[in-house]
Amino acid sequence: MIQVEHYGVHWDGPICWLQQGRGGSNFVGSPQRSPFSNPKFACNHLVPVAAPIPDKAHWAALMKIKDDPLLQAMLPVPREVGDRAFYLEDPYDDLSLYITSLSRLSSPIYSVLRPTWMVKGKELEREMMATNIQTWVVTQMDRKHTELLSAINNSTNYLPRTVLITGSSDIPIPQKIKKIETKIRSSELADLMTLPFELLGTMLLRRYARKEDLFAPIESRKDRKERLTREYHEKNK
Repeated sequence: MIQVEHYGVHWDGPICWLQQGRGGSNFVGSPQRSPFSNPKFACNHLVPVAAPIPDKAHWAALMKIKDDPLLQAMLPVPREVGDRAFYLEDPYDDLSLYITSLSRLSSPIYSVLRPTWMVKGKELEREMMATNIQTWVVTQMDRKHTELLSAINNSTNYLPRTVLITGSSDIPIPQKIKKIETKIRSSELADLMTLPFELLGTMLLRRYARKEDLFAPIESRKDRKERLTREYHEKNK
């Protein structure tokens, strides 16, 4: 078996494997065992791979915020080099409940939010190496901790995890960290907190693994079967 350096998504030819604490799973129903073995450290996500398709009402609620940069930064899918680190102004630290709700897209076991002043020693490297499907969130960034911001900037192209930093509005943002804005406050927090983000996140990850449009409308089983049949015949003309 191939021991991987981080949890999350790994490809073996055409099959996408999700490695987490209970081993490897795929989203195409392949009966074979994962060719990968897990890292030696603990995993902080437990995505319910066999979760049912979300209700259309819940999917419609997600579609209302799907283009918001904050939602995009919290998606439970790998991101390309150069598109893994984000900075969001939040000088009063009042976005944490919104971010906590969105973090459930990756089914965390423990909170992914970490105040800047609590990040010590080798924790930065350990967290940024942990997985490629769960965003790590560093909050309360200010000028006293710009050394950490610089370290994230220097390592984001080499380590697989998406990182979201929130904090002061008067900090120069390094080149490899993208500054984003959000309108998530216009959504009712109570509504977000009651959405089944774990199911929605599994749906998004399943579509990523199958190389499908992440935000396409939910199909019935009949519609999906007809589409796959049509695509198969078009591919093999």
